[in-house]
Amino acid sequence: MILNHILTSETKTMNSKKAHADLMGEKQMTRNAGFTLIELMIAMAIFSLVIAGVIGAFWEQLRSHNTQQQILAMQQNARAAMYFITTEMRMAGYDPTGTSDAGLTPDNAVRTTTTFSMNISDGANDGIDNDGDGTPDEANEASDYITYDLVNNQITRTDGTGITQILADNIDALDFVYHGVNPADPTDTNFRFSTAGAAANQDNIRSVNVTIIARIAAVMVVSYKVEDDTQYRNIDGDMVLNMNLAPDNFRRIMLQKTVKLRNMGLN
Repeated sequence: MILNHILTSETKTMNSKKAHADLMGEKQMTRNAGFTLIELMIAMAIFSLVIAGVIGAFWEQLRSHNTQQQILAMQQNARAAMYFITTEMRMAGYDPTGTSDAGLTPDNAVRTTTTFSMNISDGANDGIDNDGDGTPDEANEASDYITYDLVNNQITRTDGTGITQILADNIDALDFVYHGVNPADPTDTNFRFSTAGAAANQDNIRSVNVTIIARIAAVMVVSYKVEDDTQYRNIDGDMVLNMNLAPDNFRRIMLQKTVKLRNMGLN
């Protein structure tokens, strides 16, 4: 009787352990069954959103970088042109011998071009054919002539031999305004000349206000959508470029400088 009770207890214990082992095995199989389709879809959706955000941020940074590079190139472009113009124009009228009639020759119709000269190389006595016409030491070679002009949105520099160089691209405006001694009143030394008046009174000019407006290259700004409708005015208050008439998304920069012609009026 006692033996049967012990056997029965052991059998129950073994059955209980077996049932527990079976239950644990089922749980283990359940845990090893992997993700459900819904879980996979949710994970993929979250991953896609993260990747889309990363790619979007990358492209925005790339567009911003490209925009800044274009703006930097525009600024360097305009500043280099202004440097060359103002540096050389300061020498207008330089004539140590007093025989070359060096000076300033403004255009009598437009304000986008000007010509000036200085007697640095003394081309009339150097034995060189400075103007390239086959005859050296001509009277017109006494001065070094330089012309700055705006042609097809480019600032060009032409020397006395006719060689033309492009100084800057993507230029929307180049403007020259002349000031000097009033022909009718010599006490008025800051008289503003009209375009025709400057051409007719070259010896009375003492300073030039130079304005350059440059824009970025042909590629539109894609990172910062800033519409340019600015009315650009020079130092004298004249409208040089009116983007209010036709706004666009190009970035622009305006540089202005007054050039004092220290050699004018000395001879």
